[in-house]
Amino acid sequence: MIDKDATIHPSAEISENAIIEKGAFIGEKCVIGDGVKVGYNAIIQSHTTVGEGSVICANAHIGGDPQDYSFGGEDTKLIIGKNCVIREFATIHRSSTKEDVWETVIGDNCFIMAYAHVAHDCKLENNVTMTSFASFGGHCRVGAFVVAGGYAACHQFCRIGTGAMLGGRVNVSKDIPPFTMAAGIPAVIEGLNVVGLKRRGMKPESRLELKKALKILGNLNIKLADVPAHLAELEQCDEIQIFTDFLKDSKRSITRR
Repeated sequence: MIDKDATIHPSAEISENAIIEKGAFIGEKCVIGDGVKVGYNAIIQSHTTVGEGSVICANAHIGGDPQDYSFGGEDTKLIIGKNCVIREFATIHRSSTKEDVWETVIGDNCFIMAYAHVAHDCKLENNVTMTSFASFGGHCRVGAFVVAGGYAACHQFCRIGTGAMLGGRVNVSKDIPPFTMAAGIPAVIEGLNVVGLKRRGMKPESRLELKKALKILGNLNIKLADVPAHLAELEQCDEIQIFTDFLKDSKRSITRR
C-alpha cells in the first residue's frame, strides 16, 4: 500500500506488500522489499535497497549523500538487510567512492535507535544494536551482536569486534577487541561482555579462555605484535581464534586497557 501523499521516484521498485505512509519520500533507484514499512515523512533518498521485513520509522533519513568533501554525486549505494528497525531521525549515508565496493551495508536484524548515525562506507554485520545518538564514523567495521550505548562515538576507520559492548558516551579511537566491554573518554577495556556472551550461549570454558586472552592483551609488558604468539599458548577454541585474527588485522591499533 502506497499512500497517495507519498512521493515515489519513477525508477524506484516497491514490493506490492510494502507499506509506504503519508509524506514518505523514496528516491531514484531505490528497491523496497517485501513487507517493508516506511513511516510518515521518512526519506529514502536514492540508490538504497531495503531488505524484506525492515521498518523505516517516521522522519528517519537514509540513503543520503556521504558527508565527504571529495564526493562528486556518484551512484553509490546503501544496502539495508532483512528485519531491521531504523527509528525516528536516525541517519544512514550511502558510501563514498574511496573503497572498491561503493556500498554502505547494514546487516540483518539490526536495531538503529532514534538519532543514531551511520556514516559512509560503514559495514555493520547482523544483529547490531545502536542506542540513541550513537554514531559510527566513515569506514567503520562493526561485528555481529555489537551493542553501542547512548552517545557512543567511534572514529572513522575503527573496527568493533563481534560481541563487543560500547558503554554510553564512550569515545573510540582504536579498535575494540571482540567480546569485550569498552567505556570512557578515551575508551578503555573494562572486561569481557559476560552478560552478552551468556545470552548467546557461550560455553563457560570458552569464557575462561577469553579472560586469559584479555589478561595477555592488557599486559603492557608484552608488545602488541607479540600478543598473538602468547594467545597461541591458550586452549584453542573458535572464540580465541576470532580474538586472535582480529588483533592480527588491526590497522588503527588496539584498545588494550
